[in-house]
Amino acid sequence: MVLKTSSQFAKDFKSVKDVSLRHKVKDVLESLKTAKNVNDVPHFKAISGNDKAYKMGIGFYYLVGIITSEQEITLMRLLHRDEVLQIIKNT
Repeated sequence: MVLKTSSQFAKDFKSVKDVSLRHKVKDVLESLKTAKNVNDVPHFKAISGNDKAYKMGIGFYYLVGIITSEQEITLMRLLHRDEVLQIIKNT
């Protein structure tokens, strides 16, 4: 798959201080690059209510991506689960 990242994802990734989490995220990015489609990546699940949005739990963080075409995914956010809950409550 072709992997793209949003500027917000880059900011989120840079703000992560945990080195082991950074390595886990990099491993996930590699598995996404080598996958033929999103269903080939284990634990990458569709978000209910949107058939193009997917999430993956990595420790206490969520990786959120949007399928932009058959072979392309754009990673949008990397957030701590508490931050995700705050965003949901504020909308």
